[in-house]
Amino acid sequence: MSLTNDVLPSPAEPRKVAFGTVEATVDYTELRKVTPDKQPAYFDAIYRLLTKDQAAEVWSQVSTFKDDDRTWLAHALYLYAKNQAALPVAHDHQNSVARLVDRASTHTAMPGAQGDAFEREVLRVCGWVSAVVVAANLPLPLEMVTKLGLVYNPPGVDIDESGRPKVGPLKAAVLRDELIPTLRKVIDGQAAFWVPVKGTHLEPEPIDRIRKLADFVQNYVALRVRPYADAWEDGPYFDGFRYSDRLQSTWVLPAGPDKQFGYLLNRAQRVGWDRAHGELLTKANYDGSRPGDQEALGGLIKEALRADEVLAKEVFILIKHTGAHTGGVGNISIQPVFPTDQWNGGKADWRWRMIRTLVHELLHRLAHPAFTAKAEGIRHGQIIREGFVDLLTVDIYAKLWDEVQRSPSAASILLGGIDATTPPNRSFFEVGYGKAGESAATIRGLLSDDHVRAAFFLGATHLIGL
Repeated sequence: MSLTNDVLPSPAEPRKVAFGTVEATVDYTELRKVTPDKQPAYFDAIYRLLTKDQAAEVWSQVSTFKDDDRTWLAHALYLYAKNQAALPVAHDHQNSVARLVDRASTHTAMPGAQGDAFEREVLRVCGWVSAVVVAANLPLPLEMVTKLGLVYNPPGVDIDESGRPKVGPLKAAVLRDELIPTLRKVIDGQAAFWVPVKGTHLEPEPIDRIRKLADFVQNYVALRVRPYADAWEDGPYFDGFRYSDRLQSTWVLPAGPDKQFGYLLNRAQRVGWDRAHGELLTKANYDGSRPGDQEALGGLIKEALRADEVLAKEVFILIKHTGAHTGGVGNISIQPVFPTDQWNGGKADWRWRMIRTLVHELLHRLAHPAFTAKAEGIRHGQIIREGFVDLLTVDIYAKLWDEVQRSPSAASILLGGIDATTPPNRSFFEVGYGKAGESAATIRGLLSDDHVRAAFFLGATHLIGL
């Protein structure tokens, strides 16, 4: 009895399985020769071959596995060995092999599964896909890195000795006298969406219904942004993350002074870099990588919250009604109500906006930590924190709208009970976050989708000049 012919039907072979622009070879022909009596020698030999540790043995562990788990691992190690030459020279094969051994008892697809589900699971969970996909993108020439640096660190309005713009010292007066009042007006307008007329109530948008949308979005993103969104071997698609399980109402979010400060600081950067509001952070020579600048802006925001009870109350209301992602493996929060009539659209428009928020907040969860960490080292950190997130949100959102127009079942899930013929507001297809979103689009225009997605989902930030 062999591991393939008699234990499980082998898939058609040989063949190729594509992961975006890269391909893996699938051919288990020689594995048919591994009969049960040869399994101990096979497992130890392939383990040593892959880990380069000639003294290692794995059979004592594998022999305790259930039959299906052992069959899974036999094929997984063979598949990895067949494709290891495509990996970068410095790849950590021991780590990849250890991941496969650990995965054997929790696998989700067996050899021969439809849609190459087995091969896709194996090569993603061991890190093969992420490593090969990143390596397929050529590194950037120095002149491109320099050009991108000017986007991440936009020049200021001061002029140096040679007549070129430079980022001079912070002009705190601009922050105090122009940015804070502008921010106050923006908060006023946004809070009005959530303050019902006296004697009325906000109409519920049940969180249980939204959870169905969330799971649809999670599966859709994995499918439409392959091979990037679900290729990170330590990411949400492999750690048991299920969007609906992590979805909660924004009403449970804490909204004390610290949270109000964080919310307003985020909005200050969003408004301050925005051309529509006069690019006040540029005018102020603000540099997000300078601790002193951060402290000055933070101090003014704290002062505004202390001095203005109405502002603090409005920020409290907005926190309780603004979709949010808590860092790490935390929850994603969504509004459980429709806004007031101050919102310019109807229910269909709001549902479409909420779907957009679901995509945006999921992408925060999928962003690689090595990517998000880069926000602290550049002048305009909002490009990393929000710009690229919203850029990719629009990509996915546009595909979702196409899906609804083609698929009645998708329309039923996403728009349940609401007029599916009403198209989303045109502005929902535009990248938001002002200058941060514009800059993210500029960077992708200079590079490619593959560069941006490899950086965002897989942490290959060198591919976007960071």
